[in-house]
Amino acid sequence: MMSARGWFRTVVCILAASALLLGGCGKKSEERMAEEQMEDMLKEATGKDVDVNIQGKDITIEGQDSKAQISETSVWPSDMFGDVPQFSAGTIEHVTRTQEGGNQTFNIFFIDIHGDALKDYAAALKEKGWQAQVMQMGKGGMISAQKDKLGMNFSFNAEDKKGTLAVFSAP
Repeated sequence: MMSARGWFRTVVCILAASALLLGGCGKKSEERMAEEQMEDMLKEATGKDVDVNIQGKDITIEGQDSKAQISETSVWPSDMFGDVPQFSAGTIEHVTRTQEGGNQTFNIFFIDIHGDALKDYAAALKEKGWQAQVMQMGKGGMISAQKDKLGMNFSFNAEDKKGTLAVFSAP
């Protein structure tokens, strides 16, 4: 059985795509209806009350001890952990931020990744003191890295030039 934290993350990811589409509509009544539907679904999945706020293409989901923000942006998060070097070999499509208890997670979704992006980013991580491993797999690869209480995974598909950087803190 999945924990409440697992359900929250799963439901946030599922709802993010549909809510971003609705967020682009710009009609206040549609946004409110989407907020109420998401709140009901999250309460059913987790057993906890949450507040969903859709403002254009930005979504915030808050519970008693958790918060998730989903933004369609092409900008590196200004509140990213200081020890994480900026990845600049692609274009940011959107960003999600999640806070649960004392943990914080950033998921940055990239398109148009080019060149030896994984190798170059692994080198930048190592320069900042990260322990990083690069795994090449067919037409893509992955970086797994850790530094102090921070961890990250970066998966990349060379065929469609897309990747996801997940950076997280541990208590």
